[in-house]
Amino acid sequence: MMGCSSSMDTSNITEEPVNGLARWQQMSADPVSIVKEYVRLDEKISKLESTCPGPRMATAEAWVEHLQTKRNSLLGMDGMEVVPKVQQPKDELSPLAAQRNSNEDILVVDAYDTPTTALHVAANPTPFATKQQNGVVPIGNGVGVVARHGNDIVTNTPTQDLANLALNLGVVGDVNKASTHEDFFANLSESALHLISLRYFTEILDHTKVRLKAHMESYAALNELYVNQDGIIAFISGGTYMSRLEESLDSQLETARDVRDKLGSALEQWHICGTLLRACANSATQCLHQWRKVAKIVNPKDKIQAALECRNTLQASLISLECAQLSLPHVEIKYVSNRQILAVKHCNVYIITDIANLARYEHTSKVLAAYESNMSKGSTWLYETFNKTLRKDFDKAEETVRNLSKTLREHREEMFTAARS
Repeated sequence: MMGCSSSMDTSNITEEPVNGLARWQQMSADPVSIVKEYVRLDEKISKLESTCPGPRMATAEAWVEHLQTKRNSLLGMDGMEVVPKVQQPKDELSPLAAQRNSNEDILVVDAYDTPTTALHVAANPTPFATKQQNGVVPIGNGVGVVARHGNDIVTNTPTQDLANLALNLGVVGDVNKASTHEDFFANLSESALHLISLRYFTEILDHTKVRLKAHMESYAALNELYVNQDGIIAFISGGTYMSRLEESLDSQLETARDVRDKLGSALEQWHICGTLLRACANSATQCLHQWRKVAKIVNPKDKIQAALECRNTLQASLISLECAQLSLPHVEIKYVSNRQILAVKHCNVYIITDIANLARYEHTSKVLAAYESNMSKGSTWLYETFNKTLRKDFDKAEETVRNLSKTLREHREEMFTAARS
């Protein structure tokens, strides 16, 4: 194929720029300047191509659709309908937005700098957030009215009301009362955790859309460079190969690009999974620290608030883990087992009534400690595996593309200079 082809062609792009050939036909530029412009564009293309914006964009688009499908299934589960309240608390950001505004730990997993902390939450209900150009605007308090089969008290109890109910029923410090009401509070927690899960899925979806937009902008810029460069090539050679070597190099380059772009698509999948798994591990560590502090708190009100904060943080970790597994379904993440995940979810449901019972508190502590350890090891394993395998394969493929592109560029520069002199 004559000229350059994009790093994965897609039609889902804005209009093409003005035809490059017409631009050069209307100009009487110096031949040397034209050749230099070709070299400049080709070097710029080579650099931008190495980030694989096309394949990454396609992968990110598929991930957005997958997350939307998952979130919609949660919204429709058992006939559930979530209606957000209209009250807007002031000066409060969603956990994801607040985390982004803090000093984030940056992890470089590929060509991009990636925030590794994402889903940290506060003890009280926190607002959803809608991203705008100049910041984040809160649009709700994160607690909805839920229409679901069962007890209305169970499904319509906000977090603060749940805390007050736990205090009034004395489940925080009385083992017998905690045992008596544990199923009731388990139902309350399940409904609350369902709403929290919806919020976290929405935040992950919003974060992915931001990344998708960046890929689309990069691809649009690359597409414009292709058009301009092809215009120069068509102006000089008339759209035909000027030598057998040029044709051979161009064919080899296209083949090498295809290999590199397929690896680039996989790179994006691993990037998504790695970021989510790191967020999972960070939240698990935070949750364990919160849970250990619960036993040291004397005031019942402060104790229950700390437990609810721990519950929300643990749910953030679990949702990050679930999304990480969804993003890389064909890879079995080491140190992560379904049995342990079920045990952690069970602890999170009964976390309020487990405070008063020393045996249960210690059991939950052991479960959370094992979970935190395994998530940290699992995250480390994923990044090590990535760097030992896919990263090396991609770098090798990119080096091949870069070398072929340089050879073709130099050959064309020589031919174009001779043709226009």
